Amino acid sequence: MKQYTSFQKKVNNFVMDVTMKKLQFGIVGVGNIAPLHALAIQALPEVELLAVVTRNAERGQAFVEEYGGVWQADYAELLQRPDVDAVAICTPHDLHAPMTIAAAQAGKHVLCEKPMARTTAECDEMLEACDRAGVMLGVVFQSRFEPLSLQLKRLIDEGTLGRIVWNSANTIWYRTDDYYRSGPWRGTWEHEGGGVLINQAIHAIDLMLWLTGMPDRVVAQTRTLNHAIEVEDGALAMLEYADKRLGLIQATTAAYPGYAERLEVYGTRGSAIYHKGEGRLEWHLLDPREDHVLGANISSGAANPMDITAAGHAAVFQDFTEAVRQGRRPLIDGHEGRRSVQLVEAIYRSARSGGAISLSLKAP
Repeated sequence: MKQYTSFQKKVNNFVMDVTMKKLQFGIVGVGNIAPLHALAIQALPEVELLAVVTRNAERGQAFVEEYGGVWQADYAELLQRPDVDAVAICTPHDLHAPMTIAAAQAGKHVLCEKPMARTTAECDEMLEACDRAGVMLGVVFQSRFEPLSLQLKRLIDEGTLGRIVWNSANTIWYRTDDYYRSGPWRGTWEHEGGGVLINQAIHAIDLMLWLTGMPDRVVAQTRTLNHAIEVEDGALAMLEYADKRLGLIQATTAAYPGYAERLEVYGTRGSAIYHKGEGRLEWHLLDPREDHVLGANISSGAANPMDITAAGHAAVFQDFTEAVRQGRRPLIDGHEGRRSVQLVEAIYRSARSGGAISLSLKAP
């Protein structure tokens, strides 16, 4: 994808403006995830919530009464405010791209909830708009900042587990029919862009890509197993890598009562199992023989999408704020956010065609 070399120069113009003052945010959308954004902002002294946008006046007023800021009904009016530095997009998936592009054109930085968009084409449009405007684009994958995720990353990167031969990501969750009926966008291709893969499993998929890289090919099957929705509530994908290792993605929202998500990494010198939803990382080394177990606070949406804490979101907001102040890209920028959408898109293509889909190993 075309890169704009003027990006850094344009970003530098923002840096001087925000170095000595709080980064002022508007939150767009007041769904399930928006309160975690508000709590993350409250936790950081260098960030301030100015406004919340939703067309529902009752929900908007209730939100600002609890978390601060003012309620606005019109997103375009928010973007016209000179005191708003950045927007946090917490809307349904189909609005991520148009809202990001509009924010970039208004000169606002963007922190977008997962998934970055419904398709890689939309991701590319978002990246191009933000590069042209010289504004930051960050994507919320808070799991990367969790202590056990960082420990597992070190084990892999430092070669402690040896050469990786197998990795897997498992999101065996449960969602009720009422959950899918709670919003007209849920369970639809047009608005959600898919089902369990692009919504619930996207966190585990992003972690796996961050930890072990992009596969070379994917062969997949998806099904609608036990919900009255048009998208998948179950998926299996076999991954093949350029270095001949194998991988697996399992995802469903049809497994009552819902089980803790888990990532597995097996290498020539040892293995690691990240019981993410249980807050536990174990690894076992072959020679010399060593066994380790680390624990951390549990944050899992296995049965309830709101059974997660705001700590990870606060870390995302902290990094994003520092990126704006320092004139660097966020650790999870739009290019990183695009990767999981690229893989999910390939899984859907494989499931529809019944064949293997190749993925480019070149970064966009």
